Amino acid sequence: MRSPEIRQTVRLLRGAALLFGLLGLSIALWLADKAIRYPHILARQGSAAAPLWIPMLLFVLVCIGASIFLFLRAARRVAQGEDLYARRHRRHPSERAASTRNSAVSTS
Repeated sequence: MRSPEIRQTVRLLRGAALLFGLLGLSIALWLADKAIRYPHILARQGSAAAPLWIPMLLFVLVCIGASIFLFLRAARRVAQGEDLYARRHRRHPSERAASTRNSAVSTS
């Protein structure tokens, strides 16, 4: 049985993934609509011209897909009982002092 805090955290992470998915889908649909309405708009640099909408759409889809993957992966890890903040690099000074005291006690 999981604690209420873990269930709430998993629910929030999954909700964030859903929110990012809906946001990404709406941006992708907006970009697709603009690509259909304005196919003549090109990205120009110097004398070179390239289609604007398709690379922009692919960039948005890749970024949103990566964000959804990270949120769902974090939710899965929390659901399995992992503390995502246990090994963070920048700890509060009081947490660092406690961890050095604990390691000093365990080595002596």
